[in-house]
Amino acid sequence: DRLVLFKPPGWEVDYGIETVSDSERKLSMYLRALLPPRPGRWHITGDAGYTFGLLHRLDVPSSGLVLAAKTYAAYLDLRLQLNAGLIERDYIVLCHGSVPPDLTEVNAPVHWVKKSREPSAVLPKGKPSRTMLKVLAHL
Repeated sequence: DRLVLFKPPGWEVDYGIETVSDSERKLSMYLRALLPPRPGRWHITGDAGYTFGLLHRLDVPSSGLVLAAKTYAAYLDLRLQLNAGLIERDYIVLCHGSVPPDLTEVNAPVHWVKKSREPSAVLPKGKPSRTMLKVLAHL
């Protein structure tokens, strides 16, 4: 009743109704093609009120994993876990420049504007965000 989708770079994690572009590379469309809403099955993939089962977003230029639900019960359970901070996300990032080897945590408010092509930004009006990190190597 839950699944993880790989979002390639250039695809939009849209919630169906408020989209950034007219591109056909929208994860909601892919999810509906994969799990078309049918009587008795996967109604959530056709329900904009529940973001078509998509639980969170990634910036269009980014690639990564996106959590999705096939049922309303799974969606509500995952939403509760996300809101309570019970789901951890691990990322591997290649950076241009230098990151101090002793840096282990970043606390910064992340802001995202709906219907914007701009990536998320650190702004005072953003949502609280905490990132734990470990520098693995310098190339």
